[in-house]
Amino acid sequence: MGAAVAAATAKQRLAAVRHLFDWLVTGQGIAVNPAASVRGPAYVVRRGKTPVLEPEEARVLLDAIDVTMPAGLRDRALIGLMVYSFARIGAALGMRVEDACVQNRRLWGRLHEKGGRSTPCPATTT
Repeated sequence: MGAAVAAATAKQRLAAVRHLFDWLVTGQGIAVNPAASVRGPAYVVRRGKTPVLEPEEARVLLDAIDVTMPAGLRDRALIGLMVYSFARIGAALGMRVEDACVQNRRLWGRLHEKGGRSTPCPATTT
């Protein structure tokens, strides 16, 4: 499969097969996962593909949200947090009220990242 498709695609398909067999083992359909020991191709991402919004684009996006409803206020706060602090959606949703504080007239947030890491992050104002 590695010669026919990209390494990332091969790793994703192998993970899907592994999860299928894990589900079958958990449901006692089979005794052991035959795909558990199969290694996928090496694939390391050096630079992400996520585009960064320009300040004007971020302002247009935030101004387009209807803030007359509670859902609009929630969405604007969440998107604003993600745009100005560069947080992932999972880290932004994991924040609690005590994770935000002001130090030296600057807003800081504590993001709870993957793997249990806690990252202090200043909010940019551009």
